[in-house]
Amino acid sequence: MSESNDQIKIKDSSDNSVESNVGPSDLRIKRKKIALNVLMQMFFAVLIFIFINYISYGNYQRWDLSFAKKYSVSEDTEAYLNDQLDGKVTLTMAFLKSSKIRNQLKILLEQYANIARGKIIFEEFDPVINKNKALEISDRYKTTIDQSCLFIEVEGRIKKLTENDLLDDKGLTFTGEDAITSAMLAATESKPKTVYLVAGKGKLKEVNGRSADKEILSLSTRHFFELKELTLGNITKIPEDADSLLIINPETDFSLSEVTVLTKYWEQRRGSMVLMLNPQTKMPNFYPFLRSLGIRVDNNYRILFSETTGIGGTQKVYSVQSKLLGGNPITSSDEGAITTFSGQTCPISVAENNEGLASKGIMAVPILAADPKFWGDLDHTEPYPKRSENDMIPDPNPIYVGAMVEKGGSEDSAVKIESSRMVVIGNSTLLDPIPTRLNVELVMNSINWTLDREERLGINPTNVISFRIGMSPEKYKTLFYLIVCIFPAIAFCFGIAVWSARRN
Repeated sequence: MSESNDQIKIKDSSDNSVESNVGPSDLRIKRKKIALNVLMQMFFAVLIFIFINYISYGNYQRWDLSFAKKYSVSEDTEAYLNDQLDGKVTLTMAFLKSSKIRNQLKILLEQYANIARGKIIFEEFDPVINKNKALEISDRYKTTIDQSCLFIEVEGRIKKLTENDLLDDKGLTFTGEDAITSAMLAATESKPKTVYLVAGKGKLKEVNGRSADKEILSLSTRHFFELKELTLGNITKIPEDADSLLIINPETDFSLSEVTVLTKYWEQRRGSMVLMLNPQTKMPNFYPFLRSLGIRVDNNYRILFSETTGIGGTQKVYSVQSKLLGGNPITSSDEGAITTFSGQTCPISVAENNEGLASKGIMAVPILAADPKFWGDLDHTEPYPKRSENDMIPDPNPIYVGAMVEKGGSEDSAVKIESSRMVVIGNSTLLDPIPTRLNVELVMNSINWTLDREERLGINPTNVISFRIGMSPEKYKTLFYLIVCIFPAIAFCFGIAVWSARRN
């Protein structure tokens, strides 16, 4: 190639000369254009990067792809954090690295902070590794950190949750959202909620040291309400601090004076009750009060179905399978789920859409319906069950086993009006001796609804699942060589081959 008069002559392979008018000055111009083009690309790339981060910062979004949705919060918690949380909240997580729920809890608390948008300050540390931080938190909250725990501070009020408080009593179910939201609600309430367990009406069943009252006591600790006992025969009015009454398995009827006390509590001020009734107890004094509210307990019947077995022939099955109904705040979050009541259950008739009750501001709604294979047997003492024309047949209407009543409430859920609330269930065995998760949730949703804690409804616990892959030492060795040696070597060779092809 030779250069003459700012022209470049290029010879091709056939010795034919090709003249080009491209000189050194033109090459310099093209280099300037290329450099300018690269600079513009880099400038716009940085601009796009900044723009994307700016948009993502103001429009944070995440997706929970886990099967159990264990990294998500319920819609009720999200609504509480967005609309009802007013003061600043500090969540301090002092958990050991070895804790099996540490990562799940951390992600949950980060979700709380992201939803609250500046209302929640979240920090976490390992008290063993960061001893200075542990001493600082101990001095701030006047407590000792002797195990993994979570501190919830709301406007100077402190709630402390240990790792055991975030699990069920078996240690298999993570109840973090349940416990954390309850603690935040308890810290923001003007006064602690108080639930009175009406005593003196019967003995609660106890198996292996467990009974319904002990289960309620454990739940009161987890859900931050105070549980007290109350004997109606010694009083003329319900205590002023009673936010709700809990009546479980009454084996005797209330006296007329006791019914008067309960009626005044219901009518004169905000009165709330949760009733788990014993179908075998005749209550001619108390049941008329329920009928005046649109609830009729038909305890002449027992809900059962007949099952034919090869050994014993036809037998009665009293363990009622009940479906949770929608359209109400107590069971809507588990609509369609099936729970089982052990022991005997009696049907409950509900006066829905009753104009006479509506004129008094009373609304009765069913919340539980028995499976269609069950019927209400009037002659349930017979050795062999059979349907008769006097029985309660679930056709076309279902047989209800649970209902809720509200007096003085508003149809608009956004409007907060103090109202009297009641939940009635035709079975008393929901919490004994070892309750199912769904039955415990049903009872707690009922109590929280009567306590006017709608934010606590519908928060479901998730199972803590550990996966372990069993492999022989030979397979572990093969996996080690694949990950550490072979796969990186393949990627390196592929990179060399691409580089060599581009150079040529």
